[in-house]
Amino acid sequence: MSLYAPEVVSFDLTPPLRYAGAAGKRRAWQEAFAPYAGPMIYEVRELDVTTHGDLVFVHAVNHVNGTLANVHITDLWVRWTACFRQIDGVWLIVHDHVSVPADLECGQAVLNLTP
Repeated sequence: MSLYAPEVVSFDLTPPLRYAGAAGKRRAWQEAFAPYAGPMIYEVRELDVTTHGDLVFVHAVNHVNGTLANVHITDLWVRWTACFRQIDGVWLIVHDHVSVPADLECGQAVLNLTP
């Protein structure tokens, strides 16, 4: 959590549509980890970094793998984008967005895509 600015705005996989503030982001991470029974692997791939003054923009596709409490193994890729801002000499995430593609015709997430 030390990477997140106190006023971070986050669009994450779990509801609601938007988390505001570091406490909201902490709840999002807690909700994401809670269903897992045992270790969860989160691998960052294809990381791209763009800098401009006191802003840094990053994006990547990330691999999530683990076992849910109901003994269901997850193996999916998510898209991640974040904006860092230098605040008092420290680079902090002020916005991040995690998503998966959606099939708009059937209204469901598409979780079986790989890079």
